[in-house]
Amino acid sequence: MIAADRFARLRQCASDPNAYAALQPGLRYFDHPAGFVAYRRTLAGNVVLGDPVAEPAQASVLLSAFLQAHPGSVFGYLSETGAAALAQASGRRMRFVRIGTERCLDLTQPLSFSASTQGALKKARKARLQVTERNLSELGAADLAQLRAINAEFIRLSPSKKEIGFISRLLQLAPEPDVRFFVIEAAATPIGFCVLDPWYEGAQLKGYQLHQFRLLPTKIWGVFLSVVALLAEQLRAEGYRCLSLGGCIGPISPGEQALPVSGVYDYCRDLTFRLIDRYHPLTNLSKNKFEFAGTDLNRYLAAPHRLPLIPLARLARANNIL
Repeated sequence: MIAADRFARLRQCASDPNAYAALQPGLRYFDHPAGFVAYRRTLAGNVVLGDPVAEPAQASVLLSAFLQAHPGSVFGYLSETGAAALAQASGRRMRFVRIGTERCLDLTQPLSFSASTQGALKKARKARLQVTERNLSELGAADLAQLRAINAEFIRLSPSKKEIGFISRLLQLAPEPDVRFFVIEAAATPIGFCVLDPWYEGAQLKGYQLHQFRLLPTKIWGVFLSVVALLAEQLRAEGYRCLSLGGCIGPISPGEQALPVSGVYDYCRDLTFRLIDRYHPLTNLSKNKFEFAGTDLNRYLAAPHRLPLIPLARLARANNIL
């Protein structure tokens, strides 16, 4: 299956806000008449990225075929639907662990922002902060060089000194189908940018997922909050229904789960998150995302291994964390 065919299949079948990540460079694919599975080979094993791309009724068929060809694979960032399809397709015991959520804003309802977000918007207006959409194909060499410099400086100043990839795909800075690019400016000076990936449902655009957010050091407080608020207002005015803010980590709320669970996996997940947070400050970013009212989509890691060390290590390595 060529790239154009995979994009067409994804646009036709996918309904997950993170589905577009399956089209990123550097992945392997298992192609099947029902659809395809995107995965990465790492640490002598496979890590599947998200849900299979297929019509819902064919997801289990596709996963069964994949597992026959690649037994022992680890599945990362599955949705509830994808996890249920995997549980049905797997012929051996598969262990599932909730690894976070994805905060999604409902743009069909009037937007109501927290006091912190309203305060950030006030400071943004005072600093003449703007979020302007730009067409990457129309930018000159100097503009692209400036954006690359912003990205490089952002990564240099991060605790890990590197960019996480895979679940949140690496930055392209090149035109991509249905992807939107916004420059963040303060007093007409670029200080950052963000990327919105398309979120499909029924072969139509229902909204977007905030995929990349890059920002230089600034004295303006709450830039993330104000940018998200401005984007949400613009997308709502354009008639879109949803805006996903991407993955969040934090306390996993207890509750009934129909999937096979493992206390060992839960413990190791919490320990792994604490270690990762030292170098990739995901907790603080998640707190900012939780400032916005919305619904949370649960995300799962699944593996047939009795102990979670290999699955968690493979997932971390696939994301360029290790």
